[in-house]
Amino acid sequence: MSFRHHFRRPEERPFKPEERQSVTILLGGLTWKHERLIQAVMQRNGNLCECLPQPQRDAYEIGKEYCNNGLCNPAYFTIGNLINRLRELEKEGLSREEIVRDYIFFTAGSTGPCRYGMYETEFRSALQAAGYPGFRVVLFLQDHGVKASSGHSGLQFSVDFGMCALHAFILGDLLNDLHRKLRAYEAIRGEADRVISQLVANLSEYFLTAQFLDLEDFAPKLFRDVLHRHRSSKLFRVLNTYGKVADHLYGSGLLGKLKELQESISAMEVDRLQVKPLVKVIGEFWAQMTEGDGNFRMFEFLENEGAEVNVEPISNWIVYLLHQSTRKLAVQRKLALRESGWRHPLSAASKALKLTVKSMLFALGGRIYRSHYQRLAKALGGFTPPLTPQAEVAELADPHYDSMLRGGEGHLEVGKNLYYFKHRKAHMVLSLKPFGCLPSVQSDAVQASLVSNHPEMIFLSVETAGDGEIHAQSRVQMALADAKAESRREYASALASAYHSEGEIRQYVLRHRELRSATFPLVRRPGVTSTAANFILHVDSLLDDSNQRTQRILDEHSRPRVPMSASPSQQESQNV
Repeated sequence: MSFRHHFRRPEERPFKPEERQSVTILLGGLTWKHERLIQAVMQRNGNLCECLPQPQRDAYEIGKEYCNNGLCNPAYFTIGNLINRLRELEKEGLSREEIVRDYIFFTAGSTGPCRYGMYETEFRSALQAAGYPGFRVVLFLQDHGVKASSGHSGLQFSVDFGMCALHAFILGDLLNDLHRKLRAYEAIRGEADRVISQLVANLSEYFLTAQFLDLEDFAPKLFRDVLHRHRSSKLFRVLNTYGKVADHLYGSGLLGKLKELQESISAMEVDRLQVKPLVKVIGEFWAQMTEGDGNFRMFEFLENEGAEVNVEPISNWIVYLLHQSTRKLAVQRKLALRESGWRHPLSAASKALKLTVKSMLFALGGRIYRSHYQRLAKALGGFTPPLTPQAEVAELADPHYDSMLRGGEGHLEVGKNLYYFKHRKAHMVLSLKPFGCLPSVQSDAVQASLVSNHPEMIFLSVETAGDGEIHAQSRVQMALADAKAESRREYASALASAYHSEGEIRQYVLRHRELRSATFPLVRRPGVTSTAANFILHVDSLLDDSNQRTQRILDEHSRPRVPMSASPSQQESQNV
């Protein structure tokens, strides 16, 4: 008689600080831009770090072999990609015992209600089944920060490490967005990949070598001995911490570096007169971000089909968590006053005050994050628009999907679709999600009613898995045909409203190199979606201004010249 034994999390050796120089951290699950920057931050912190390649189809098959059935495909791709790398290490001569001892896996996790919250357990179960029992997994919990589930963490946290990690996420978002914008309009094929790789390398070098503020180092020599003696005091630690945070947020170090990097972007030539539909990609956290087979290489496919892709930044999820925390605290404050306001008024008032202060801190954190995100975007060239306003997204979604429901991106998908449709910020919204993702299935049911109420809305939901690529891409092509037609109509309307012909505008662009530079600041008009239509209107206004300036110069030169020696009466008669 056989018995089935329920899987239990194995006991793991803790990742200790003394192992930092011997244990390599494997990163995976984000874009290569994010991962390279995070790798540099970890190396700066004294950790050995290696980025896993983007997961491909073979990783999906390995993941299905060792994981339970019915999981979301991000779990299959991620764990299969990790097992692939561990097998490569074996081929390089390492034993399995050495691999378990000298490597750990660091990735994002969640404690939410969907299957994403079970990934950690599935990772360990699959690693044990694949022959790597005891392999350590360190999670970055999206709503609880960084935590080593196995015990004491060898990741030693400091203010510099935390702020650099924050910047790595923000800059990864900005570079990811810039990458897609440049690829859509690059004049030389492959130039955008080269420029972005160079930017990532330069920023990684900055994180490795930059000198950050320390009160003892930056103080005048007269006070350094005094500060050194009191370095362990609470007052010094508080002042040093606030000084470091202010320097990271408002100092000239990173901002100056980003402005230097604008030169390599400005040297790249683009052609913004190509008429392309703008496709906004939303959906489940992993599926909307991965650049490999996990979403059928959808970004590359859209670009090859002649579309401009607008990717979703991780930062939108961060400000969403801050916004939701603020709203949840507001509800708790109302409950505290309603439940015990009459019986224990002082206790209720004290509790409500604490919740109010906490709510204000979350709101302040969200405001600081958004403003700093925009400050870095401006320093890099101002390509990336501000983060999606979470309050407006929730307000748009609430009549159709309760924004207080947890799990996945449920109300966010509904709210974002309405937001981009209402403000005409995209011709088409494409939602990518893993097969069977419950929150996305719920939102898809709502999206169907939205599309029926707004026939002009172009929305498509695509479920991704290890197979079904041809079917998914054919559906995208059909929706993209409508988006292309809409972008062409918009371009024709822009030309009709312009004062100059398309030929005149093209000739003007050819004569002015700055208009073909990637850093040329394109003005986007309200209600005009496509880059080509906005560019036509912008150049038309520049051409009009140029003609007016030229006419003024000609008028000045055509006026009769009066000798300087002429008398005032002669000058007056000449003017008449």
